[in-house]
Amino acid sequence: MIITVLGANGQTGAEVVRQVLEAGHSVHAIVRRAESLPPRAGLEVFVGDVTDPTVIAKASEGTDAIVSALGSLKTPLMTPALRAVIEASESTGVKRFVPMSAYVVLRDRLRPGLKLASHLGMKMAIEDKTAGEALLRSSGLNWTIAYVSTLTDRPGTGRVREVPPTERLGMRHRISRADSAAWMLKSVCLEEYFRAGAVLAQ
Repeated sequence: MIITVLGANGQTGAEVVRQVLEAGHSVHAIVRRAESLPPRAGLEVFVGDVTDPTVIAKASEGTDAIVSALGSLKTPLMTPALRAVIEASESTGVKRFVPMSAYVVLRDRLRPGLKLASHLGMKMAIEDKTAGEALLRSSGLNWTIAYVSTLTDRPGTGRVREVPPTERLGMRHRISRADSAAWMLKSVCLEEYFRAGAVLAQ
């Protein structure tokens, strides 16, 4: 299996790359600087902008799925990146897409304290992710959105809880980057997650 990874040199993206390679599969990683990823067997690096559909198309041509670990809170990156993935799929035919999002996007499910804190500190990022996900839902891709709770750098446990819709989301919800990456990769091959989202916690 060959997985295209967006955000491959970020903390969660690095976990995705590591786990794909350790499982014996291959990675096509899109980065801005080639030196940001050390060379490894099974890793092919593509230098470019993740908001450019031609870059996405070149990197994902002939691959099985795209996994995005993009998580910028400083710039409105998600909407143009998701638009680029959708446009690239029209020429490559790669339809399986698993992007990472944040649980604060699900405003109606948040506890009041988290709702206020995220509005004050993450308003731009939330609006960006929300708009991008709306594009995704109207596309023809087989997407699965991983709504991660607060990410930690703890070792993976192999246990991921999919938080039910009846449970209010708060600051106590956490998950390791390693377990988030493992869940996203597991979901790639499971049709039950096609065109659906899940909130991940431990």
